[in-house]
Amino acid sequence: MLRFTSHIRATFALGLIYALGAFPCAADSSSFTDEELAWWALQPLQNVALPTNPNDTWSKSPIDHFVHRKLTENNLEPAPQANKRVLIRRLYLDLIGLPPTPKEVDAYLSDTSAEAWSTIVNQLLDDPRYGEHWARFWLDLVRYAESDGWNKDTYRPNIHRYRDYVVNSFNSDKPYPQFVLEQLAGDEIGADDPEDIVATGFLRLGVYEYNQRNARKQWDDIMNEMTDVTGTVFLGLSMSCSRCHDHKFDPILQKDYFSLRAFLEPIIWRDDIPVATALERAGWEAQQRAWKGISGNIQKSIDELRKPYIDKKWYDTADKFPLDIQDAYNKPESERTSWDQQMAYLIGRQFYEEGVPALKAMSKPHKAQDALLQELLAEYNTVKPAPLPAAMSVKDYPGTPSPTIIPGDESNTPIAPGFLTIMSTDKPTITPIAESTGRRTVLAQWIGRADNPLTTRVIVNRIWQQHFTQGLVLSSNDFGNLGEPPSHPELLDWLTQSFIDNNWSFKHLHRLILNSATWQQSSEHPLAATHQAKDPGEVLLWRHKVHRMKAEQLYDAMLHASGELNTKKNGTGSRALYQRVIRNTPNQYLHAFDMANGLTSMSERNSTTTPTQALLLLNGEFALARAKKLAERVEKSSLETIKDKLNYAFQLTWGRNATESEMTRALSFTRIAGEEDALTLDQTQLVDFCHVLLNANEFAYID
Repeated sequence: MLRFTSHIRATFALGLIYALGAFPCAADSSSFTDEELAWWALQPLQNVALPTNPNDTWSKSPIDHFVHRKLTENNLEPAPQANKRVLIRRLYLDLIGLPPTPKEVDAYLSDTSAEAWSTIVNQLLDDPRYGEHWARFWLDLVRYAESDGWNKDTYRPNIHRYRDYVVNSFNSDKPYPQFVLEQLAGDEIGADDPEDIVATGFLRLGVYEYNQRNARKQWDDIMNEMTDVTGTVFLGLSMSCSRCHDHKFDPILQKDYFSLRAFLEPIIWRDDIPVATALERAGWEAQQRAWKGISGNIQKSIDELRKPYIDKKWYDTADKFPLDIQDAYNKPESERTSWDQQMAYLIGRQFYEEGVPALKAMSKPHKAQDALLQELLAEYNTVKPAPLPAAMSVKDYPGTPSPTIIPGDESNTPIAPGFLTIMSTDKPTITPIAESTGRRTVLAQWIGRADNPLTTRVIVNRIWQQHFTQGLVLSSNDFGNLGEPPSHPELLDWLTQSFIDNNWSFKHLHRLILNSATWQQSSEHPLAATHQAKDPGEVLLWRHKVHRMKAEQLYDAMLHASGELNTKKNGTGSRALYQRVIRNTPNQYLHAFDMANGLTSMSERNSTTTPTQALLLLNGEFALARAKKLAERVEKSSLETIKDKLNYAFQLTWGRNATESEMTRALSFTRIAGEEDALTLDQTQLVDFCHVLLNANEFAYID
C-alpha cells in the first residue's frame, strides 16, 4: 500500500479501494511478443541490495555504491571531491536557483563541524526560494504559459495561480501521489481547499484560438493535446504516436490512447469557480444578497433594457458556427451531453472574448437611460462586495458523458476508460464522486500507486536529471523503445523504492543525492581524457558535469549580483519565474538562453551557444543595466580600499576572491588614469569591469 503523511486526505486513501485490484495485472500474452512483455519500464521494481566492495573507500552513501560498481566494471575512477567553495555555490544554484552571497559563503567555509553540510542542505530545502526554483522544471513539463498561443495569444490573467500552486507544492514537500491527484482531479477530492481547484489548471494549459469557428475540430485538438501531455508527463511515453494506429515501436495500442482520453472526455472548462473556502464564499454571498437587496430594482431595469441587444449578440455569435454546433448550443442544458456543453462553452468564450459590442448598437435614448441607471447603481458600490479571485479550472459535466470513439471506426464502438493493455486487462472500477464521474480520480490513483513500476520510475528519474543535467534514463520523456534504457537500472529501482518508502518525499530524494560522493565530485578529473574516450557522454558519473545556468538562473543571478532582486512575486526585479510568459512574444533575454516555449512538454532544455546570446550579454539593455547597478553597489559598499571593493565585485559574481594576477589587472583597468595611489575608481571603467565579470564563463557556468 501507499504510505502517506498525515495531511493526505482520506478521499485519496479510500479511493484506492475501488481503483484496481493487485497491480500490475498480467496482460493477455497473446496480444504481445515475449520481448514486449519484457519491456524494462513495466517490470516490477527490484528489491535491490546495496553492492558491497571491500576495496571501496570512496562511497559514503547508498547511491555511491551503485555508481562505484559501474565505474569499477568499466575501469574508471571517480573524480576527487570538489572544494568547499565550489560545492556551496553548486548547492545554492541546485536547490534555490541563486548563488550564495559572500556572507553565506564565508559562513559555510568557517563552519568546520561534521554537520555543516547537512545543516545547509536542510536550510535551503526549507527556504521558500527552493519551491520557486524547483517549480520551474515541472512548469516546463506541463508547458506552462500565460497566454493562449496561436494568433491572438490572449493573456490569461488567472493562470498564474497554477504556477504558485506548483511552487507551494514543492515547498510543502507534497507527496507525489497527492500532487498528481490534485492536478488531474482536484475538483473531485471534495475537500474545502481552494488549491484543489487551482491545481486543475494543469488541464487548462494547452493552446486555444478564440475565433476558431470549427469548434468540433478545435475541441478534438484540445482533448488530444490534453491526452498527449498527460501521457508524456506522468507516464513518460509518447502516447500521441498511437493516436492514429498501434504504436510502431512500443507495445501501446491505438485503443490504449483513446482509453486514456476517455478518462478526460467529460471535462468542461470552468472560469467561474472562486478560489475561496466555503466560509469565504458564504460571506461573499451574504454581502452579494445585501447589495442586490438594496439595488435590485435598478439592476432589474438595466437587465431589461439590455436584454434584447445582448440576446441578439448571442444569436449573432452562435450563427457564425456550423449547424450541428448551433444545435448543441440551443439544447436546454438539462438535455446536453458533455460534448454539447463543450460546444456551448466555445460559443460563450467567443461571445465574451469579443466583448459586448451589442451595447454599442443601443439606440441613443436607451444609451442615455443605461448611463443614468449605471450612475444610480454606482451609489451602492460601497455595499457591493469585490469579486472573489477566480482560477482557470475544470469540472466533469454532470450530465451524460459523450462517448470516446476512435476516428474512422465505422461501428462507433465507445472506448471505456482504461490503462495500458500490456499493464492491465482489467477494467477500472469507476465510482461517481459528488457531481463528477470520478474518472480522473481513478486515473490519478493508478499513476500514484506504489506498485506502478512505470510512473514511479519516471518521476524519480526526473528529479535525478535536475541534479545531474541528465537522467539515469537519458530520454526522460520517453521510457519506450525509442528512448534509452537506464544506465544504472538497479540504482534507479533502489532510489524509486526509497522515494516510495519515505512518503514520496522529493526532499528525501534531494538529501540522498546531495549527500552522495557522486554529486559532490569535482568537474575536474586527472584522467579526464582517457575516461571521456571510454564514456564520451559521461553517463557513468565519473565526474560532475560543467553546465551553463538555465535562462532563468542567469537572469536572476544578474539581479542577485547587482542587489536588485525583488523577493516579491510582482514588480521590477522579481525573479524570472514571475515574469509574464507570453507564447508568441517571450522575454528576449530568456528566449535567447533557451527557456521553454510553453507549447510542448519539455523535459530537457536545449543548451545552445549562439551569436545572439553573446550580443545580448555584450550590448543588451538588461546586461548593461545590471553592470551599472553592480558598479553602484560596489562603489557604495562600506569597504574602504579599492582592492576590497574590487574583490567584493568578484565575490558577488564569481563566488570567490580574486587571484593576485586578477586583482592586478582589475586595479590597472579601473583606477583613474595617472593616479597610482587613487582612492577612487573611474566610474565608467568600473561599469565596464563589472560588465566583464557578468560576461565571464565563471559567472554563467556551474562546475
